[in-house]
Amino acid sequence: MLQVRLLWFPFLILVIPALVFSLFLPYFPVDETRYLSVAWEMRQQNSFIVPLQNALPYSHKPPLLFWLFNLDWLLLGVNEATLRFIPLLFGLLNVALVHRISLLLWDDEKVARYAAIILSSTLSYLLWSALIMFDIVLTSWVLLAIFGLLTAAKNHGAKSWLLVGISIGGGLLTKGPVVLVYILPCAILAFLWIPKEKFSRSWYAWLTLSLCLGIAVVLVWLIPAALSGGQAYREAVLWGQTVNRVADSFAHKRPLWWYLPWLPALLLPWTLFTPAWRGCSQLAKDTGSRLLIIWALSTLLIFSLISGKQVHYLIPALPAFSMLMARNMALCEPREKTGSWRYAGAAFYSALGVAALVLSFLDMGGNIGSIGISGLRLLALGLTATGLTLFFLRQRSFSRAVSYTAFSSVLGYLVVFASGSALFERYDLHGISGVLKAKQEAGYSVLHIGKYHGQFHFLGRLDQPLVPMESKEAAGAYAASHEKVALITYEPETKLIRGEDVYFQQPFRSKKVVLWNKRGISQFCRSELEPAAR
Repeated sequence: MLQVRLLWFPFLILVIPALVFSLFLPYFPVDETRYLSVAWEMRQQNSFIVPLQNALPYSHKPPLLFWLFNLDWLLLGVNEATLRFIPLLFGLLNVALVHRISLLLWDDEKVARYAAIILSSTLSYLLWSALIMFDIVLTSWVLLAIFGLLTAAKNHGAKSWLLVGISIGGGLLTKGPVVLVYILPCAILAFLWIPKEKFSRSWYAWLTLSLCLGIAVVLVWLIPAALSGGQAYREAVLWGQTVNRVADSFAHKRPLWWYLPWLPALLLPWTLFTPAWRGCSQLAKDTGSRLLIIWALSTLLIFSLISGKQVHYLIPALPAFSMLMARNMALCEPREKTGSWRYAGAAFYSALGVAALVLSFLDMGGNIGSIGISGLRLLALGLTATGLTLFFLRQRSFSRAVSYTAFSSVLGYLVVFASGSALFERYDLHGISGVLKAKQEAGYSVLHIGKYHGQFHFLGRLDQPLVPMESKEAAGAYAASHEKVALITYEPETKLIRGEDVYFQQPFRSKKVVLWNKRGISQFCRSELEPAAR
């Protein structure tokens, strides 16, 4: 309870966007809707060992997050409103762990408080804490493992190594072997951050036992899943989703340097808070900072070398950057004055506001154009107001400047939510998902050209798979031999489609999703239209 009272401010920062997401925003395709649909199909088919997508084994992710969704439904009934609170709870846990780890490293309450505030208000962390994704949950296991390593370095107790092993197992069940990228470099290079007089020769023996325990934890699920999922699932989950991603990724292939320009964006708004970086070269002098530097830089290096790259792969390294910045700020604070550096955040939001205003006078297509002129101008007004508020607030102390910078992240998100309603509506697939449910209940086969990502199954509470089609020709042939049939495609928004040819159509992203009837399928498959968007 004491820690909750100390951390009320960073907790509040995290809770506000999550509440807004839960109350007002749709689940976003393709990732959020896919993961919810996998959990839904597991429940429908009573398949809690092998995850399912469109009635086939889903090998891309382990089942822990899907189990958590089903636990939510078991306790509260099938619903959508509470699901985003699952990553939020882990996000709050991460803030508490960062506070506790900072105290272990430096025994400085100010550093611990700054670290918690920085993590909770980093724009990327705020976003992912409200999304149905794996990275925030994975971050909890990483932090628990780091906490275990720290306590093991102090007392060499078996309980600490037990925590490390369980955390590795939890990470493996959450997102697979990638958890080792964040943990093993810190453990293997422990001689760089543990004082020589405290470094035990038994360290690596205990580490090996912890690693074996983590593997044993995941094997409790993996062995029955591999045996019951079939050969294709077995090969994918044991080999394809690990080695192939490292050596020659089948998705998200990026150049070696790809993360470098993204890192400053990931750390906003603290990238602009110069006391967080001033004098950072001195940080390596203390052992705690060396641990965090190993954690942050090894993560960046390893993921740069791996073929497949996504921005959110760096989320579990954000706590390391947060604690490093907090340590630097605490060291710099006695000699810092609230000078011109405090205007950087104000200038950032104001510049974004001006950019949004300029865009409102241009003919923009795609997602930006979908916001609409009024939305863009509301965004411009809100961001500029946030910037001006930061500029004119009297920041009488360093601590108050930190708090104002942190809360500006919440204001920025609220402005985006308020101005982007027209855009967010284009991601809401409840309408067509409900029509699909009605069609399936009426005995219709629903066809889908190209890869289906599960975006309709949970939203429509579907209990039958869609029928995948490789081409328009295959869809046409299937429709010719079946009376009750419908086809989903994704068409340019400007394309005119006659009402008598479709059951339903609605805007979707920068296109529209169309549910063709039998007559429409015949017309569509004979036409020279561009292939359906994947």
